[in-house]
Amino acid sequence: MKWLSIEHFDQGLVANLPVALAPGMGMNAYFTYSVVGWRGTGMVSYEAAVTAVIIEGAIFFVLAVTGARFAIVRLIPEPVRIATPAGIGAFLAHLGLQTAEGIGIVVSDIATAVTLGACPLEKRTYIVAYDDLCRENGICIPSDAYTCDVNGGQMTSATTWMGILGLMVIAIALAYKSKLAFIYGIGLVTFLSWFRGTPFTYFTDDEAGNARFDYFKKVVDVTGLDKIMTPFTSDIAGAGVALVTMLYVDFLDTSGTLLGIANELRIVDNEGNFPRSKQAFSADALATMFGSIFGLSPITSYIESGAGVRAGSKTGLTAVICGFYFFLSIFFAPILASIPPWAIGGALIIVGSLMMKSLTKLKFDKVSHATSGFLTVMVMPLTYSIAYGLIAGIGTYLIMEGTFWILSLVGVEKPTDAEPEPIALGESLVGPSKIIEVDADSKHETGKGDTDEEVGVEETAKMDETAKVDTDTTRE
Repeated sequence: MKWLSIEHFDQGLVANLPVALAPGMGMNAYFTYSVVGWRGTGMVSYEAAVTAVIIEGAIFFVLAVTGARFAIVRLIPEPVRIATPAGIGAFLAHLGLQTAEGIGIVVSDIATAVTLGACPLEKRTYIVAYDDLCRENGICIPSDAYTCDVNGGQMTSATTWMGILGLMVIAIALAYKSKLAFIYGIGLVTFLSWFRGTPFTYFTDDEAGNARFDYFKKVVDVTGLDKIMTPFTSDIAGAGVALVTMLYVDFLDTSGTLLGIANELRIVDNEGNFPRSKQAFSADALATMFGSIFGLSPITSYIESGAGVRAGSKTGLTAVICGFYFFLSIFFAPILASIPPWAIGGALIIVGSLMMKSLTKLKFDKVSHATSGFLTVMVMPLTYSIAYGLIAGIGTYLIMEGTFWILSLVGVEKPTDAEPEPIALGESLVGPSKIIEVDADSKHETGKGDTDEEVGVEETAKMDETAKVDTDTTRE
């Protein structure tokens, strides 16, 4: 936590951006289960993996200080840049709707991947990884993912309804322009969840709940670290794939997050540039390097920074204060660790909804823009990765625009970008009504766009005049 405070000071004072830094959750899972493996059973040793992390950070730092990193970021197509904040917002809302960091409405499903949940603890069926170890030796490792389909009980969880209460409190307070809206919602739900003996308590009457309550009662606690420094190694022959994977995933994750946050701050120009971008990318790279010394996976700019921006954060002072609280968390970890996830979920959902505003700038009448932007937004939350969303959006845009360019070489005209004329409710499809008036003296015709009622009056008057002339002629 202490070194995280230092990196927040770096991001805040040097880059002057309200962006928090911490190990990315998706990269954590890849580092732990795919590279090192469960309890060191992977193909790459722990020492080789963290050595790959510090090398990756060094490469990032060189790209950042030379400006090459942001030059690459500027190549991201316009629709993908526009859709990235909305994709991050969808990602945040997806987190807020799940159980681990949210209110627990969305849970796992064997047939459809996700489904409606919000069932109480006694109704949950946890999913296990049916791998060779489980199939052949009966050693099955359960996951935190669960389904409510087996025992039922959907939408009967008291903690979910408490999370919904917090969500509504935040939304209503925001409607009244309160800058403390998130504090109200999170604080209320947290306070109520600390009472034992209630259906929504965080300190349930079981082994896990009792352990949480015993830790909570400490209030102040400093945990010792028996391994502060990581034993690096020169033998990283087997970590090549991991190095490349972490390089491009961390690159896209950080780039997408910084662009999204900068866009929310409205400091991005038409070319995708924002002030002190070099310092921001450099701080992120330095954080990865220092983090590897303490045995951590790659550090990235956190998408939850969007919550601070929506609450009014505009400068690096936010990152400095965040670093200060990281420092305090070393001592008050029992209190901070006891904030239940359903108290935070509502805030993530609200922030996600507000970040959807960026889609209003997307050119939906242009198919290459609409398709690449839509895939960017959808793939991010569904794959749990900002990087995969950027890859989907960029790939789609390049394929479509590249095809249009190739076909134009053989005489096929590129799709038009012209926007269709808007048609008002009740308006004729052929355009506004037009009346031709004839001036008796000059014989000059003029057009008027009058209402249908006025048109009817004019036409009736003309018909009456014509009928009168015909009657006079007959009489003669």
